Amino acid sequence: MSKKMKPEVICHIMGSVDGRLLPQRWSAPFGDAAPGEQFSDYAAIGRELSADAWMFGKATTCEMFTERYVAESARPTQSGRVHKGHRDSQRLFITVDPEADILYTSDRLRGDNILTVLGTNASADYLSFLEKTGISYIVLDDPTDPAAAMTVIAEDFGIKRISLQGGGIINGAMLASGLLDELSLVIYPGIDGNSAAPSIFEFIGSEDDLPASGQTLELISSDVRKHGIVWLRYKIHRGANFPRQ
Repeated sequence: MSKKMKPEVICHIMGSVDGRLLPQRWSAPFGDAAPGEQFSDYAAIGRELSADAWMFGKATTCEMFTERYVAESARPTQSGRVHKGHRDSQRLFITVDPEADILYTSDRLRGDNILTVLGTNASADYLSFLEKTGISYIVLDDPTDPAAAMTVIAEDFGIKRISLQGGGIINGAMLASGLLDELSLVIYPGIDGNSAAPSIFEFIGSEDDLPASGQTLELISSDVRKHGIVWLRYKIHRGANFPRQ
């Protein structure tokens, strides 16, 4: 094909009925269902998507790996460098780390091998640390450019379908870049109610930016699940005026 390869990307996310993303802030579910039961349902729905990789932004990844790596050298790294670490899990976990400082304590997250997307600011000793830990990495001029990352992920790692699971900033960046093929929205039966809480899509730009412009949603299924959860699936279409000039 003449176009660059890219995986299919499904934004699979659970939010409150007002579209907020911090579960600890949501109102309690109705009845005797424990809040954790809804998250088990969300994970089960995610497995139905049959993705061969899943992806978090940095903030979400740092909830699991809380410590930061302190580089010994500030010498920059050449763009285009790709390292393939351990790859014996069924799926691949992908994250973006613009600061190149997540201190991984394992080559896996929730049982899946890790691939991290870095910038040229990544130090040589940090890359050596990743290699010794068995973690795959990609070095790009701009690690926050999702289009460049998707091309390498498809061509070098053979990934065909990604389940993008937030947070809102990476969801917003992927939306604005026109890289989302589907939205899998799981609605939790609770409310946050605070406008300051992060939402499903959080594009970082000016108030004049329209990150969803030129894209439309086609509802392809709706499903009421147990514990009051609603699962909505939308195909994302891009019009003739996309990409925007």
